[in-house]
Amino acid sequence: MPKIGVFMFQDFGYPAYMESARLAEESGFDIFGLIDSTDAYSDYCPWAGLVAVDTSKILVGPWVTNPLTRHPRVTANHMLTIHELSRGRAVLGLGTGANAVRTLGWEPAKHSVMREAMETFRNKFKEKKADIPIYVGTGGPLNTKMAMQMADGIIGAGVGGIHSSAEGVLAGIEHLKAMAKEVGRDFNTLSIKFQVGFAISHNRKEAIEEMKWSVSSMMRGIFVERERRSTIQPSTLPPDLEHFREEARRVGEAYDWFDHMRSHSPNGQLARHAQASDELVEAVGLLAGTPAEVLPRFKTLWQAASSMPNVGMIIQPHGSKGGRKRSFDLFVKEILPKLRSQRLLHK
Repeated sequence: MPKIGVFMFQDFGYPAYMESARLAEESGFDIFGLIDSTDAYSDYCPWAGLVAVDTSKILVGPWVTNPLTRHPRVTANHMLTIHELSRGRAVLGLGTGANAVRTLGWEPAKHSVMREAMETFRNKFKEKKADIPIYVGTGGPLNTKMAMQMADGIIGAGVGGIHSSAEGVLAGIEHLKAMAKEVGRDFNTLSIKFQVGFAISHNRKEAIEEMKWSVSSMMRGIFVERERRSTIQPSTLPPDLEHFREEARRVGEAYDWFDHMRSHSPNGQLARHAQASDELVEAVGLLAGTPAEVLPRFKTLWQAASSMPNVGMIIQPHGSKGGRKRSFDLFVKEILPKLRSQRLLHK
C-alpha cells in the first residue's frame, strides 16, 4: 500500500487547520506539508510549530521553501526547531521558488544556489545530529541531477497538467529512474512523491470553479513562460484544445501570483485568473467533480503508486472559502477508504 501525504495550504484559519492536521495523522498520512508564500498565504513557520506540537506521528515541514526569500541558514535553524518541537518529525521540502519569489519580481533560484543551500542544510543537520529528510522539487535537468545526488527524496511526476494520467506519472518515474542511473544513484534508495491536485464537492460546478486557477497556471506556462524562453517556436496546444486558443492565452496572461493556486481572493471575490470557462476546465482534464466522478482516476493513480515500494502520493486539495478543507474531508471519508480496500483486494 503506497504512502500518502498532504500538501495543505494555511488559508482556512484556526482551529479548522489543526483539525485537518489531526485528521491527516489519524488517517495514516505520512507527511503534512505547508506552503511557503511571501504574500498569498500566511507564514508557514508558526503554523508548522502548531502542527508539530499538536500531532505525534506525521512528518511536518514546508512543501516547499526556497533558498532566496529565506536564507538557508535561517531555514536550517527553523527546521531544527520543528525537529525539536515535533520530537524528530521535521521534513524539509526545497524548490527554486514560485509564488514566494514571483511576487517580489525575482527569478527562481539558480542551480548553484540550490546546491549551496543543500550543502548548508546537510552541514547544519549533521552538526546538530538531526536526521531531517530533504525532498527536492524537480525543475530542470541540473536541479534534478543535484537532487538525485544529495536529496532523500524527489517531488515530481505530478498530476495536474493537461490530460495528466497514471500513464504520465509512470512515464515521469521512468525518466527519474534514467536520471538516477546517469548520476550513479540507486533509484530504490530515493523516496519519490508525485503530487495530485484536485477539488471535490457534491456540487460539481463548485469543484470545477475551484480548479480554474490551475488552467490559468498551465496556460501561463505555455503562453508566457514558453514564449519568453523562445521567440522562434510558437506556443502549442494539444489538437483537441486548439479551438480554445484565444481563451487559453487570455487566462494564462491573467495569472496573478498574489492569488497563487486559488480561484478566489481572501475577500471571496473571484480571482482575475479564474475566468476560464467550465468547458475549458473539463477539456484540460483536471481532477474536479463529485466523489463518484473523481474516484475512477484516483484508483488508477493509486495503482500506479502501488507498483513501486519507494513511490508515494502527496495529495493537494483545493477550494476557496473553506473549500480546501471540504475537498480534503471528502477525500479522506469517501475516496481513501475505497482506494485502500482496492489495494487489499489485489493482494
